[in-house]
Amino acid sequence: MVHIHDIAGDNKGVQYKMGKEWMDFEKIFTREAVLDDSLFLRFMRTSITRNSNDFSKDFIVMKFSYDAEYRLEDGEEQKMSKEELRTFYYKNGVTFQSAHTGKHGKTEPIHYKMLYRTSGKAKKGECIFVRDNLFHKAINYLTMGFYDLMEEKAKADPDTVFKLVELSAYLSLTTACAIGYIPIPLKNILVVEDQSAYTKPMAAEIVKVANVPYENDEFVLEFDDPRMETILNNHKCTLDKDKAAEKGWSYIKERTKEELKKNDIRINGKYPGHHESIPYTVKECVVEEVEDAKIENILWDGMGLIDESIFPKYADGFVYCRSHFFKSCLFRGNVQEYFKDYCKEHELDFETYEVTDMFGNKKKVSDIKVVITDKSLKWLKFTDMMGGTKQKAYRTYQKLMNEYENVFAVVKTAHKSKWDNLQLSTYQMNNSLPCTDKKILGEIVGQAIDFINGLKDDDKNYLKYLEMTKNQFNLNEFLVDLVNRNPEFVKTEFFRKKKKKDVYKLVDDFKKGRLPQQGDNLTIMGNPIALLMKAVGENPLEENIFDVEEDAIQCYTERFMDGENLAAFRSPHNSPNNILHFHNVKSEKISKYFPNLGENIIIINLIGTDAQARGSGFDEDSDFVFVTNQSEVVELARQAYVEYPTIINKVEEMKSSDYHFRLEDYALMDNKIADAQSSIGLSTDTAQLALSYYYNEGMCSKELKECFIILSVIGQISIDLAKKEFNLDEKNEIRRIKNLPCMKGKDIPQFYADNKKSRNNKDFGKKVKTLNCPMDIMAELIEKNIIGYSPRIYHEPINKFLNKALLCRKVDNRYKKKKIIDEAKKYNDAIKALECSARKDTLSDDMLYQLKSRQMKIFLQKVKNELSQETVMHLVIYAFGDENSDVRTTILNGLFHTHKELLMNCFVENRQKHDKNLHKTIKNAVKFSELKVPL
Repeated sequence: MVHIHDIAGDNKGVQYKMGKEWMDFEKIFTREAVLDDSLFLRFMRTSITRNSNDFSKDFIVMKFSYDAEYRLEDGEEQKMSKEELRTFYYKNGVTFQSAHTGKHGKTEPIHYKMLYRTSGKAKKGECIFVRDNLFHKAINYLTMGFYDLMEEKAKADPDTVFKLVELSAYLSLTTACAIGYIPIPLKNILVVEDQSAYTKPMAAEIVKVANVPYENDEFVLEFDDPRMETILNNHKCTLDKDKAAEKGWSYIKERTKEELKKNDIRINGKYPGHHESIPYTVKECVVEEVEDAKIENILWDGMGLIDESIFPKYADGFVYCRSHFFKSCLFRGNVQEYFKDYCKEHELDFETYEVTDMFGNKKKVSDIKVVITDKSLKWLKFTDMMGGTKQKAYRTYQKLMNEYENVFAVVKTAHKSKWDNLQLSTYQMNNSLPCTDKKILGEIVGQAIDFINGLKDDDKNYLKYLEMTKNQFNLNEFLVDLVNRNPEFVKTEFFRKKKKKDVYKLVDDFKKGRLPQQGDNLTIMGNPIALLMKAVGENPLEENIFDVEEDAIQCYTERFMDGENLAAFRSPHNSPNNILHFHNVKSEKISKYFPNLGENIIIINLIGTDAQARGSGFDEDSDFVFVTNQSEVVELARQAYVEYPTIINKVEEMKSSDYHFRLEDYALMDNKIADAQSSIGLSTDTAQLALSYYYNEGMCSKELKECFIILSVIGQISIDLAKKEFNLDEKNEIRRIKNLPCMKGKDIPQFYADNKKSRNNKDFGKKVKTLNCPMDIMAELIEKNIIGYSPRIYHEPINKFLNKALLCRKVDNRYKKKKIIDEAKKYNDAIKALECSARKDTLSDDMLYQLKSRQMKIFLQKVKNELSQETVMHLVIYAFGDENSDVRTTILNGLFHTHKELLMNCFVENRQKHDKNLHKTIKNAVKFSELKVPL
């Protein structure tokens, strides 16, 4: 739209194309974006200008999601592709006039330059631009000065290539949204080299790229046959140069089909020739089954340990820290206590004993509060620009961190599921379970059926559900407080309709694969005792905490009982070959040195196991797995671990890129990343189809099995494309798989169609069919076993619960009442626009939440002004009017958050006839896992 706006500035009557329709261009429609509190924003705060609403014109977000198709007044159609748009604006910047006025009431045109993109934003086609006079300060902070060094080197030698992929991937680390900050001087951080560990020889599925031979049946022309000259002469062409000159005919110099086509000669069966099989090769993924693979794990990739003495009080389990070209998930533990015990055992002086880090620096163990590995230091990839050696690079980094007071941003910590002891699985996980037995699958969906039936059967369970799912946007907390005030409110039509709507949506979600199970998402931690051993110079592979088992990987988590077997899944999840089967083993040594990890951490044994490859290539920089102890899922996980060998990604990673230090090359790189974004979802979607056909056809097709194995690897590769490049065109590979005979032209499974319909509004029409695959079977079992509502003859009218003493009073301020109603409508319109963008996949879930939160904050700010009891009462009456249902939730929610006491006074209090501790009763409602309904 920016480009069309620029065109429209000099031309009248410009139209643009939206879908298949041509529309008159009027102006650019913009929305606010959010730049989070971060190290970067704090650095820039003295240089940027904000207005009273915390709005700044110093940054804009550019999206490159669509081509610019337009036509001028004369009707000439023109087009600029999204790739060309990105290149143009990266190279030239953008001049934009904001709708926000400047001095003297005039808009101010501002020129912006491309600054950075996060890996997520590049995948969405987005990029952050900054006011040009702030660019130099911002870019050199983000890149630790690498930008100036690269620019200088490029000027001296324009043909020099640079690590632009890595630079762009890591320069945005200081822009991550911070939930807190923690100062850690580098003298308190010990850096050791990470450690690889390998399995004994075992079965595996190796995926690699190969030149696969094919043959093409081709009709080869025989130009030496006398008949050929006769045919050509009929077209005033000849193979004879002299004849061509004499008669003025076309001379066929190259004896090829292409040369004939250039002369408008159509080739048919009358031409002399013969059929030949012409060999050719195509680069594509192949699967090789081996029995002797030694599978590698990197023990502490992206993680570290932090001593309890400096662990933030607001955090739990771990702090995921980011800073300049640094990111590490630091798990809490008694690091200092371990060092004290080590010194005591070896008769060393704790206060003076020193260890050496990977840079040759001596550090007293008494000073070490954090232990990390080189995998957390992304600046090591740029050692050539930091002095040429690791030692000089470390000193350069130390100087920079001292300049910024050694502060790290905490961007994530552990948190428990909002579903109490339950967590939701996904259709990708459930449809990968190698089973079509209805009895077994019936047990797996039992938790979901119990949950729904529990909500339908008992309002106390529904109220507990409202407690679990309350947020700033819904009315759940208001309803719970209202029922606590007057338990009879559950009999109102308003309450019953909301409950019915919530239950219906929940059933729909469960049928689409979001099934609740006992369990949670647990953050992955590598062998921590081994890391402490590495810190003091011992062999970490001799940790001796866990054993290697044939049909399970040992782990340690407080979330489940000692000795329990567990099933685990990590996203992206495309195959039964990715299902993890764990055996939970408690350890006194881990309990001693890591007593406060909590229930949302899982230590996975990476010594001698295939865990990382099995878990779709996870690392330990806050990656998590969905873990459950549901018995049937656990047994299927064990079977999958034994029967479906682990997939090994052997697709070659390109060692270096050919990007020069030019903005055109930045654009080329980001265009590739944005183009690859669709491959993440597309590989998962295609894998689900392959899995469904595999199950539907009896789980015996080798071709279909190879399809979802390859797609599992493509899913991993597509995610990594923001920081790496691979020797594979992943989109072509997915296209090839979709066109294989085993995939093409088949029915679409019902669960898949339902998910695509709700997410992308895609309709497959008559191609949809219920298949004999796990998800379709489970959806049918849910539908079949959900109980109906008990008949209710009469609903209490809402008026019965309104405070009659207030009903008769007139509104004392109609202006304030109208203002709140108008603001509620504006808020609703803004939210609808944001959700529309999200459905079109132009907004990430995180950004959608942030923008909705900002709209709610603005709305609450505008309605928080003092209101009388009468005005609040009349707003409640308005909200409950049938014709005002579109703004009901917004008005009531706004009043609940800004004028709670006045709002609650509008409703009759009736505690004396009921349990005075109903709220406590709700909290202690029957656990859904204990409700049993026969299948």
